Amino acid sequence: MLMFSAMVPSSAILSPSVRLLQAAANCRLFSLQILMILGLTALSFSALAAGSKFKVADVFINKQVIEVEYADTASLRAQGLQGRKSLCADCGMLFHFGTQRETAMWMKNTFLPLDVAFITASGTIANIEAMEPMSLLSVPSNGAVLFALEMNQGWFAQHGIKAGDSIKLLDIRDE
Repeated sequence: MLMFSAMVPSSAILSPSVRLLQAAANCRLFSLQILMILGLTALSFSALAAGSKFKVADVFINKQVIEVEYADTASLRAQGLQGRKSLCADCGMLFHFGTQRETAMWMKNTFLPLDVAFITASGTIANIEAMEPMSLLSVPSNGAVLFALEMNQGWFAQHGIKAGDSIKLLDIRDE
């Protein structure tokens, strides 16, 4: 007589009604997990939206004052001008990096062609570079900078602004 041993899953030993109860419990647990994930996601998005309000900065550049959005936190700098479909003629964003350092910018999820002026702590423009929409190419500063000013592509040239010119931050306020 041949004898053999087989592994029998524990669920096979249970009655159909117990298996049904286990399946229902697993389904409820899964539903609760999905609800928790959705709730945390919604909470994260609402926190991001609440914390993503830019301040406004007045900047003096080439004998004129422009009002730009001001990004001075890591989350605001990361958000930048992403998702924007338009930007008024003299609008832009001033990024404050916290400390003077070499840095680079990119155009992930940014639909507008922009120019960026990298600015030292003393207010001198180190370099101005063109950036193409949706490009993941890093555009570096020429040396250590404290700020970057993004404007519509061609804005700096149209206003006769070039590397070596000075920019002065006049005021920062809540919008």
